[in-house]
Order: sequence, then C-alpha cells, then structure tokens
Amino acid sequence: MNKHTAIVIIASVVIIISIGFSAWNLFSTEQVQFKTANPNFKYFDLINNGKITMCNPLPLSASFNSVSIKMIYEGREIGTFDMSRVFLESNSETEIQGKFSSESFKESQYLSLHFDGMYNNVIPTRINVENMNVITQIQTNVIGVIPYAATHQYHGLEFWKMMEDSDGKYRC
Repeated sequence: MNKHTAIVIIASVVIIISIGFSAWNLFSTEQVQFKTANPNFKYFDLINNGKITMCNPLPLSASFNSVSIKMIYEGREIGTFDMSRVFLESNSETEIQGKFSSESFKESQYLSLHFDGMYNNVIPTRINVENMNVITQIQTNVIGVIPYAATHQYHGLEFWKMMEDSDGKYRC
C-alpha cells in the first residue's frame, strides 16, 4: 500500500468517527431525561444552585457543551439554571451541580416558594400557575464547530411532575 492511500484511509476513518460521534450527540440530546437529585423536587432548591440528575438511557456515552433550564413567568425569563460541559456515561444517571442566575433573584425566590407550596398543596393558589413555563436546552456541536440546541418547553406543573418522575417515564 502506498503512502497516499494510507493517508486517505486514515483521514476517512477520522472523518467518519467525527461525524458518527456528532450524530450520536445530536440523537442523545433528544433522549436525555431529567429528575431531581433530592427526594422531592423544589424550584427553590433548584434556584439555590441545586443539583439535578440527568439520565442517558442509550448504550453509548454522550457529551454536551451546556445544559440550561430557564424559568419563564408571564413571558419573562425569571432565571436560568446552567450546567457546562456535561458528560453522561452510557445507560447511567449523573448528578450535576448547576449555577442559577437571575436579574431579579428576589422575584425568582418568591415565585419558586409559591410554586413549591402550591404544587405540594401546602398553600392556596395566589398566583396564576398557568403562566409558569420551563424551557430546557441542551447544546452540542456538530463536527466540533456547528452549534446545535435541542429545546423543550414544559408547563410549570408538567416540569414539576417530570422532575418527580410521577409519570414513571424515567428510565435509569
């Protein structure tokens, strides 16, 4: 085998592996599942730099540039829980520490405490729970340079139930 043929074969293998890994990460962004790291989910714990558990139910590992959970109330972003450089082993769950940031942290705390109390049936409903939404976004790169984000939007109670795994869909 001549030198040029070997170089072409090696370069082709590297390109195929790179494209395959990128495609796997794209597929994985849609399969990742979230759950609370504590026995009971609380928005208040989340905004106080809490931990969440992420599940990769797939047979190969996946890595992401960042994962964010945005809390939206009445169409305004009240804060974002961010995690950077997330690596998930195959068929496993990983507990991840995040950092919460908000322009109005007091408002975030107030709303979080109210939603926690209302969803736990501890306090009466005083604010419109229909106006709470949560957006999850998982970001990765295609072939190392092209950014890609998988975004999912949940109603506040729907996200709460997902984090509690009250529907039994969590597969790790």
